Amino acid sequence: MKKFDIILIGAGPAAINFSIATQGSDKKILAIDGDKFGGTCPNYGCEPKIFLEGAVRNALSSQLLQNRGIAQASTIDWNSLMKTKKATWKNMPAAQEMGFKNLGIDTLHGYAKFVDNHTVKVNGEQYQADKIVIATGQKPRKLNFPGSEYTHNSNDVLDLDNLPERTVFIGAGIVSMEMATLLAAAGSKVSIVEFLSRPMMAFSEKHVMNTVEDMKKRGIDFYFNQGVSEIKKNDDQYEVTTSAGTKLTADYVVDASGRIANVDKLGLENTDVQLSKRGSIIVDDYLETNAKGVYAAGDVIEKKQPALVPTAHFEATYLGDQLVNDKHDPIHYPIIGASAFTFPQVAQVGVSVDEARDNDEYTVVDMDHMFNTDMEYAGKNDQSAKLSLVYNKQNQLVGAAESSQNAIDDLNGIIPLIGLKITKEQLNNSYQLIFPAVNFKTEFMG
Repeated sequence: MKKFDIILIGAGPAAINFSIATQGSDKKILAIDGDKFGGTCPNYGCEPKIFLEGAVRNALSSQLLQNRGIAQASTIDWNSLMKTKKATWKNMPAAQEMGFKNLGIDTLHGYAKFVDNHTVKVNGEQYQADKIVIATGQKPRKLNFPGSEYTHNSNDVLDLDNLPERTVFIGAGIVSMEMATLLAAAGSKVSIVEFLSRPMMAFSEKHVMNTVEDMKKRGIDFYFNQGVSEIKKNDDQYEVTTSAGTKLTADYVVDASGRIANVDKLGLENTDVQLSKRGSIIVDDYLETNAKGVYAAGDVIEKKQPALVPTAHFEATYLGDQLVNDKHDPIHYPIIGASAFTFPQVAQVGVSVDEARDNDEYTVVDMDHMFNTDMEYAGKNDQSAKLSLVYNKQNQLVGAAESSQNAIDDLNGIIPLIGLKITKEQLNNSYQLIFPAVNFKTEFMG
């Protein structure tokens, strides 16, 4: 049996940042992964998605400006775009693994299965450590209904060589809305079937539905309050039947019903680790599980914070510092923004706009009128942009939500104001923003 001080199960963003936090220590650490080193984000998720979104956003922006100074709008060449994406990310797993090795971390390919609280078996061999960190992230959910075997997941979409003529997405969460934006912009006829009354329930209804209306104008069809009950294969096509009796014909069907904790191969039944009702790992304020010395970080854990790469980075950096320096300080999360790379983008941070509208402790200010006269938005022909701000009784900005072409960049500028609890007076007296962003300052705090 080989022994280490710390074993990392998973080699994605959480494990990477944990390793960086332990750099320079004398701890003997092993990182194990049964898939590609680097995890979901650089291989199957956010990084290639944002890469594709860059081309899509520019194409859609040019289409809004056709006959407003742009003579010929751009179109997406999906095959060329995907070929470029694959070439760009071809060497990512090897580079990510080398990153671990450069930090002095041993690496091992294979699925780790717990034998007991401090022992795992990989490829028939056992490895032991006093501290084990589970950082296996999430994986796509797979619904079970007649014909579900014909569905693909978001990983497949981000590796799709040829653009389907007609695509049906099951579910309208963040991943589905982003993937639908990509494929529709490239020319696929996209339909989205959602069991709930609207998409992306974690986001402000006003701003989500604002983006939905723009997506509809671009030809994306939505079918709310109905799930998929059956898929039948007819030659090279598929007939998708919903619970409301709607029948849709597709060349490609994507199960984008959500993501679940990637724990099924870990053998947690051999440990004291407990799972939530949703199947995520339960941890305390120190990210420790019910099994003493076994920790978890990243999307695999049960938490109220958004399951995002920045959250995983923060948790892993905290945990690495705690374990290497033998600390025992509870984790305190910072303000973390969330976004969807749709078109328009949707972003939010802090106190929920929807919840604040029904709470006398907060005041919601809708700033939509600001965009009507803003020269930057007029120049982009972004006519549907909407922004809402949340203030508390102390006149501090505590929440924001936006739907616009620039929503993510705009809210990234707001996040520090919320995190530092800056008042209107402090903002007005402390700095002057670059014009024309000065308009934002006047509206935010005036």
